[in-house]
Amino acid sequence: MLASSPLHVLIVDDSLTDAVIFRRYLTRGVQAPCEIGEVATAAQALEYLQTRRPDCVLLDFNLPDSDGVSLVKKIVSIHGENAFGIVMLTSNHEVELAVDALRSGAHDFLPKGATNAIVLRRAVDNATEKAAIQRELETQRHELARKNEELQTHVRQLEKEISDRLHAETRLRQSENQLRVVTDHAAVLLVLCDRDYRYKFVNRHYASRFGMEPEQVIGKHIQEVLGKEAFAAILPHLQRVLKGEREEFEIQVPFATLGLRWMSVVYVPERGPDGQIHGLIGVMSDTTARKTAQMELEHARDEALAASRAKDDFLAALSHELRTPLNPILLLSSDAAEDAALPEHVRGIFETIRKNVDLEARLIDDLLNITRISRGKMALDRLPVDIHAVLEDAMMNVAAEIHAKHLSLRQQFQATAHTVMGDAVRLQQVFWNVLKNAVKFTPEGGSITVRTRTLLEADVVEIHVTDTGIGMTSAELARVFDAFAQGDHAGEGGSHRFGGLGLGLAISQMLVQSHAGEILACSEGPGEGAVFVIRLPLVPDICLTLQPTAPEVTLEPQSTKAVKVLLVEDHEPTRNALAHLLKRRDYLVSAAATLEEARSLAAQQSFDLLISDIGLPDGNGYDLMQELAGLHSMKGIALTGYGMDRDIDRSTEAGFVAHLTKPIQVQALELAIRAALLPSAR
Repeated sequence: MLASSPLHVLIVDDSLTDAVIFRRYLTRGVQAPCEIGEVATAAQALEYLQTRRPDCVLLDFNLPDSDGVSLVKKIVSIHGENAFGIVMLTSNHEVELAVDALRSGAHDFLPKGATNAIVLRRAVDNATEKAAIQRELETQRHELARKNEELQTHVRQLEKEISDRLHAETRLRQSENQLRVVTDHAAVLLVLCDRDYRYKFVNRHYASRFGMEPEQVIGKHIQEVLGKEAFAAILPHLQRVLKGEREEFEIQVPFATLGLRWMSVVYVPERGPDGQIHGLIGVMSDTTARKTAQMELEHARDEALAASRAKDDFLAALSHELRTPLNPILLLSSDAAEDAALPEHVRGIFETIRKNVDLEARLIDDLLNITRISRGKMALDRLPVDIHAVLEDAMMNVAAEIHAKHLSLRQQFQATAHTVMGDAVRLQQVFWNVLKNAVKFTPEGGSITVRTRTLLEADVVEIHVTDTGIGMTSAELARVFDAFAQGDHAGEGGSHRFGGLGLGLAISQMLVQSHAGEILACSEGPGEGAVFVIRLPLVPDICLTLQPTAPEVTLEPQSTKAVKVLLVEDHEPTRNALAHLLKRRDYLVSAAATLEEARSLAAQQSFDLLISDIGLPDGNGYDLMQELAGLHSMKGIALTGYGMDRDIDRSTEAGFVAHLTKPIQVQALELAIRAALLPSAR
């Protein structure tokens, strides 16, 4: 049978074009891609096979330094027949040479002109399986010979046993003496008792635990040696063994002289030649030390799990406490920044406030993201993604900063293949972090270049972000992806003129690695700018054909009917800001600070929509959503400072149609409300 792991195939062909074609045949568009090794000459092939063991060798008949048949003979002479499958590639008129190759040890041959992906993969699979079957047959032949030898040995042994019977009595006495020596030095405790629970045999180790010699123990009742409580603890097991059952268990025994000890015990019935049970045999060992260590380990594990849960709870609480005060500021500033009734310079002031609150929220996200990614709790929504499209979105996000610093941004998208399997949102976060870093450290009038190219031999797309900024020293390069690391420009105590927590590049590296890629930083030194290189594996062609089409979402015009909103928020500034902004947009708003107030309002009138915080003084928004959805079929939007994955999942389970994490802009809330009021919203 073929192994379930990917086949390892060595391609021996001096034609680069043919080698690339064969590699693509074996790795692209197939259910089980092969692991490929490639060499161009017979000498390279022999050297490769000295250190690697492929499942199959795919070799061209005409090589620069040898013909295919000679190479097959060398491989067989060195590694033996059927060490791996061998497929000979010939031209259409070289059939006699192919037959010669088969006689020399090859398992199959293919004319190059008639080869396609299916034919090649079938030939590789067949050759590999033929070699495996031959190896198995050879193994079975050896096994048959071994068993035949064992049978002959067994016959000779039987003959010897017949002659040894003349010395049976002497050997039996010797065995009894040897058994006593062995049992006396055994690390386990051995006993033999009769049906009345009296000892017939104990080894020295057992007797010494109770301060006696074996001869002193024999004849005594078990209770006399162990104590009343210990005997009562094991008595049910003893009774079952005397009924013919085998007992194996671990128990804490209260010995009269030894105190509480954990014991691992095996009891089996002692049967006579007639099959009758005459007593029982016991094999015991003291496991107190192991059991104590095990319990300590379990306790440590429980403490670690509790600490992990506490950390999650702390992060959730920290997120909530940091985000909640920012929410009314961002709501009011985002509204005022687009209020045409205000003077332009006033709108500019509010826009500055909005940007800085957004920046503060992103710093909070970075702190939480670095923790979630490092603990493997960052879920990725993997789909085929166009890297060029994601780069363009990221470049648009930094366009304002580039314009403000009078920087030039050059775009050189040269990659011919640029689709990867990944999470578009997280990849945009990576590119945004790298571009933001370039903008931050490039002085006014400088330039930033974003270039892409495809590395077909490695099946990756490579992204270069080059700036003419302040550059980096070798020491800075060594720690550029460390969390909270700052460059040499940072002053004592962590003060620095460029701002930031030093998390963006650390998060970017973790996200790139989670996409099976790599990110590198290069610089010629201070003042020489920097280059960040990101490499991501290209998506196989087959995945592109399976890419789901995103459903088209259309927000219908909002009905002219006034929408009744039940607003539940215990943070008074947020509640007041939300009520004010919603009423300005002609929503009929009833506000509550607690679950009790919300239930009272819901009992007095009907509402079209619930907008609720999650953490409330007398309960939580999840319960309220389930209750109102069940009683009034009400839809709801969760608006909360709790933004971890488990919080979003729980909101969905409770029946919320959207989960907004504070702080939010009023425009995002409007979009969520319009989407929630659509008939198609769950």
